[in-house]
This record gives sequence, C-alpha cells and structure tokens, in this order.
Amino acid sequence: MSRAHSPSNPCNPCGFAPQPGAELEVEITRLGTSGDGEAVVAGRKLFVPFTAPGERWRVRVTAVTTTLLRAEPVARLSGQERAEPICRHFGTCGGCALQHLPLESYRAFKSARIRAALARERLEVASELPLVSAPLASRRRVRLAFAAARDCLTLGFRARRSHRVIAIEQCPIARPELAAAFAPLRAELARLALVRRAGSGEVALTLVPQGLDLALIAAQPPAREDREALAELARALDLARLSWAAKTEESAEVIAVRRAPLLRFGAFSVAPPPGVFLQATKEGEQALQAAVQAWVPAGARLVDLFAGTGALSLPLADRLARLLLVERDSQTVMAVRRAVAGSGHIAVETRDLERRPLDPSELAGFDVALLDPPRAGALSQCRALARASIARLIYASCAPESFARDARLLVDAGFRITALRPIDQFLFSPEVELIALFERASPRRPDAS
Repeated sequence: MSRAHSPSNPCNPCGFAPQPGAELEVEITRLGTSGDGEAVVAGRKLFVPFTAPGERWRVRVTAVTTTLLRAEPVARLSGQERAEPICRHFGTCGGCALQHLPLESYRAFKSARIRAALARERLEVASELPLVSAPLASRRRVRLAFAAARDCLTLGFRARRSHRVIAIEQCPIARPELAAAFAPLRAELARLALVRRAGSGEVALTLVPQGLDLALIAAQPPAREDREALAELARALDLARLSWAAKTEESAEVIAVRRAPLLRFGAFSVAPPPGVFLQATKEGEQALQAAVQAWVPAGARLVDLFAGTGALSLPLADRLARLLLVERDSQTVMAVRRAVAGSGHIAVETRDLERRPLDPSELAGFDVALLDPPRAGALSQCRALARASIARLIYASCAPESFARDARLLVDAGFRITALRPIDQFLFSPEVELIALFERASPRRPDAS
C-alpha cells in the first residue's frame, strides 16, 4: 500500500488529489508493461521510471489524468539491492528502462510480460521454453536523432517521453561497429548544409555483413551539392550504403553504394532495400530460426506471412515441398524474388495481409503457416486462419498483447499453444520477443465464407 494513502502522511493528506509538482512518498508494488514502477495514489495508478517492486520513493508528480499519474523519482528511501547501470547515459537517454534491475528480477519481468498478456486472455501454454537472451553489444540496428543549430549538432537518442535529443557517446547494447561510428558521424553531419537546413531528423544505422547501411531521414530534399556531400560522407565513414528519405515510413532514395548490402539466408542472398526490417540482433534472429526449423516438418508446404526478407523461412527452403512468401512492401518482394529466381517450389507475393488476408481456400494448399507480423498483430489474417483447414501455425511476435489477442481467436477455433519461447533481444527495454507453436488436433474443412 502506498504511504500516500495514509492520513498521517504529510505529503498527501487523506482525500488530497495530487497535482503536477506535488511530492509524494510511495511504495512500488510492481512493474507496468512499460517497465515503470507502479504505485496507487488517491485511487489512481502512479508510474515512476527507474524504480523496482518493494522500494519506497519520494517522487514528484509530472502528469495527471483521470485514470493515472506519472512522476519522476526524487529520492530512494528503502529497498533491496539494485544493479549498477552499465551505461553512464542511463536515466537521461530514453533508450533503456531496466538497467537498475538485478538480473533475476530483470529476466522474471521479461517472462512475466508474456504471462500477463496470456492471462488476460485466459490462455494456457503446454510448454514454456527457457528465455533466450542476446548478449551485450549485440544490437545491429539503431535509430539516432539529431538536432542542428547554427554552431553545433547534437546526435543521440531522444529523452524519455520527449523529442529532446540526448547526446550519446557510448551504447553498451549496440554492436561495437555501430557505437564506434557515433562520434565521426556527428562530426560529418555537422558539416552538411542539408542537415543544417533541416534542423532536425533521424539517422537509421544498420550493421550488415558489408559494413554500415545508413539512412538519413530529413524533411529537406537533397540538392545536387547535397548529394555530392552525402557521397563524400559515405566515403569518409566507409559506409556500405547511404540513403535519404523525407519520412520514416517513406521509401528511401539511394544516394551512394560502395558495397551492396547482402543478407544470407540458407542458400539465398537477398539484397535488401534501404530501411528494410531486420531482427534487432543476429542472436535473436537465430533463436527464431531455430524454433522454425524445429517446428516445421521436412517435406511440409509452408506459407510465410508477413515474410519480410524471408529470414525465418528461406533457411529451411531446401527441405520444403512448397514455400510461399507473402509481404506487403513491394521493394522487399522484388529483392526476395531475385534471390529465389530459379527455385521452382518457391513463390513470392506482394499483398497487404491486414487489408486482404489469404482466405481459407488460398490456405488449403499448405500444411504450416508462419507469421511474423508488426506490433499491431495479425487479426485479419488470424480470422482467416481460424476458418482454414491448416492444423499447424508458428507465430513470432514482438508485442505480447496483440499476440495474446490473436491467440485467443485461434484457440477458440480449436488450436492449442503447445510450445512458446521468450526471446530477449531488446536488452534493458520493456519489450520482449516470443515465438509460439499452435497445433490443432484435427484439421477443419476449409470455409471460404
């Protein structure tokens, strides 16, 4: 119980409704889904970052709504031993939320995120496999923000719940090749007239086997002299490729290619378009691939939905009778088609599965469906899968809540979650990946309605 509920607590007398700026003394009872500590004050949940269950804190209220409060920590009053943060930017940079948790508590939180989402949907798992954790210095893609003024440029991550850019000099979760590029990238960007005109924007850095693949995201389009300067930046930083886009969601324009990026999946090499989705770590990708390898029988006919570059299905293509990869992004589809050209049992289709999911008649030719949808999940496609004859599904997700919602629909259609593996490739964030196997005892007759 929060001490803020006690009439004897001078920081929050009984009946007092806290306002921004008020200081309270609270006890943290649990961690919320965002990794913030949670207490209860005046009948509303109060969330405090960088705190842990069992701790008592003096906090300052920063935001008030009709349903919840947010506060910043002021002073820790009591609690168990905490972990020493491994990064000096922890607490100001908005990238990590959980470096203060002891290892056992941290791992328990990751698994609890999944269990809580399943419990809300009254779902059971026959076998939960051990958590797979990526090591430090393993993240192969980062998105940095920049803010340019007349005489300086700040490059780093955004502050928590803010657009303010925090200058970053180190990142212990990023691959060393990425972290080593921060300082020279800051210096090179500061020289660009395009960056100064834009004032703000982002830089997406991805480590591919050929080096760094950089996408500059800035509202200002590059003029001819800007393109020359960007090509020089690619040379100065020894980039594999440099691209520009006006917005994150828009297709990027390639400015310079010094070594064409190639991703190897089994026997296939995919030349990814700029900004293509990759799993956050190679270790996380390998854990997902291992689960797919174990759960797809030899000789199966597999449909890979939300396929991306085919990272999860192409490694086992040589032991499949048939493989169909379905992906919304047309550039990614073209890249995969080029990679699998000449493989008669592999097809690739461009399709928005939320707007136009594969229906039961289209799914009838497959034994196994593999899904790796975006955070919003795959509700429309799962509705179609629930009516299809297919008896085995493999579902990878980075969002336990949307996964559990979709899983409820599948379980109601006769599936069971027979195995689930949590994967921690988003180190020190509240996010967690999972991959699960769904099986149905007897196939349904396809329903094309």
